[in-house]
Amino acid sequence: MLRVLITGRGSIARRHFRELRALVPVLAVAVVAAEGNVDAELQPCEVVSDFAKGLAWGPDAVVIASVSSRHADELSACLHQGLPCLAEKPVAVSSDQLADLRRTAGGRIPAVQVGCNLRHVPALVRLRTLLSGDTLGRLVRAQLEVGQDLAQWRPGRDLRGSYSADPALGGGVVFDLVHEIDMACWLLGPLQVVAAIGGHLSSLPIASDDVHVALLRSASGTPVTVSLDYVSRQPVRRYTFVGEHGTLVCDMMTGVLSVTGREGERILSGEPADFDVRQTYRVQMTDWLAALADPEHHLVSPLSDALETAELMLAMKAAA
Repeated sequence: MLRVLITGRGSIARRHFRELRALVPVLAVAVVAAEGNVDAELQPCEVVSDFAKGLAWGPDAVVIASVSSRHADELSACLHQGLPCLAEKPVAVSSDQLADLRRTAGGRIPAVQVGCNLRHVPALVRLRTLLSGDTLGRLVRAQLEVGQDLAQWRPGRDLRGSYSADPALGGGVVFDLVHEIDMACWLLGPLQVVAAIGGHLSSLPIASDDVHVALLRSASGTPVTVSLDYVSRQPVRRYTFVGEHGTLVCDMMTGVLSVTGREGERILSGEPADFDVRQTYRVQMTDWLAALADPEHHLVSPLSDALETAELMLAMKAAA
């Protein structure tokens, strides 16, 4: 029987629990909940009051789904004990946390999958293949943007009480919307920060940054803009790549991947299944379970990549 500890009881913890239950026939789960109770969606499970007691429960693996500020400490403790993890992003929210994780992960580490599930979206997998080929010719600029009104994103909740509102908990667009920073690294390779601007620029009743725009540079010198916000009334998640031979656009909200060249626009992908983010959680969990069974299995979103993304994320934050 596989014994899995889940640190957290929010929506992402519940989602991981559902995927585990669907994929693992015989499973024992313990959930860290300081209040001593969990939603029915997380049942059946054992409830432990803190992370230390969760480790004492003797898990075979850990799903780290607590608030962002606790990810690094929990992950570091698991690495020290050789426990494989599915860790939610970001893996660190400070330079000290990142340095500690780099030291801990210096040797051979257990299977650690980081929750950058957009890497499993079929349209984005195809986009990455196209960018690695000669479809666009020389790439001259790229832009990745994401934004949504935080009140729409978390409907029915007092925004002031959400972790997104509190910098001490790892809230703010740079940490919360790290998917786009990970996508920039995954699609375009190593990036450096040139400049950034951001802060709390709207009237949202939160203490964290709600807007951030960074100018990055790829190894080949290509300028890359990453734009993040909690404000957009019209939700946006769009990636644009301009090359000498054409322009690739992946619009996650409309579900269209297209390329425009001298002969006009061509739709490369428009099937709903190609943009279905929901199915990526099952694929991600399957990938992690494969690594638990086979230490040589290559994870799609390994810790080594997440550490590079965290370093870029922290550099963006510092630059603003």
